[in-house]
Amino acid sequence: MEDYKIKGEAKSVVLDNSVELTYLELGENNEEVLISGAFFFYTFTPVLEKLAQRYHVYGVVMRFTGITDQKDSLGRVHWGNQWGKDIYDFATKLGIKRFHYVGKCHGTIPGWYLFRNHREMLIDFASFFLAPHLKKQVSDKWFDLLKNPKNMMAAAIRNVEKGLPKKMEEMNALHKEDMAEAWAIKEYAGCPEKLWNSLDECEQDLKNCDIPVGFLFGSDDPFFQDHYDSNMYIWQVVKGCHFVMLNGEKHLMEIDVPERVADEVLTFIDQAHKNYD
Repeated sequence: MEDYKIKGEAKSVVLDNSVELTYLELGENNEEVLISGAFFFYTFTPVLEKLAQRYHVYGVVMRFTGITDQKDSLGRVHWGNQWGKDIYDFATKLGIKRFHYVGKCHGTIPGWYLFRNHREMLIDFASFFLAPHLKKQVSDKWFDLLKNPKNMMAAAIRNVEKGLPKKMEEMNALHKEDMAEAWAIKEYAGCPEKLWNSLDECEQDLKNCDIPVGFLFGSDDPFFQDHYDSNMYIWQVVKGCHFVMLNGEKHLMEIDVPERVADEVLTFIDQAHKNYD
């Protein structure tokens, strides 16, 4: 069990394929289920804690090790598909038939996998700070910043003095073996479009969207700026989507204003299922 990736009580489940997944569980007394995937649950946990006031929340760790069965064209693990399939297998194992899915940045990848392959399971999908990229990338600020974690934090957090210690605690929790597959972060963690066989297929699928999808971006997020053209195009493509842009917010908004992030999820869900006719 990768319990060190969760701040608080961690649980685990062994899937039918013998893969062990680590997760946190909140709001057990609530009926409706909400699932969120992430590499670790430290700074995003306060968001889930607020959501757990209404939903039965599962935060599932997206792994980098263990048994895999999803391969890319080079014979490597297609971690984008693997993370998504893990969430599908997790829900199936626990007998969860339908649920809300909430992801932030890399945590949206399983949601997009489900959108493409098992949309019947999704009540709705909050895809925050990441969307499929259908246009050419305009810069590479984010991954340049990742070469120096402190520079990245300064560019990704509004209140660096308050937020930096929280993010460093999360980063320091990782083990060296977690970085053995670090290539997958740039290859798949920020590229939901790679879950499709082509950009044309991806765009057509998005145009045929038949579930509520919500996007949230911060204007001062370097990764948003790297894919500015795509991010400003996505709301024109995804049928009926909910799109919110917050001026001045950065990539690690869950550290600066976790309650606002949770509120944006709840607002999206409430509006998505309200009959305005």
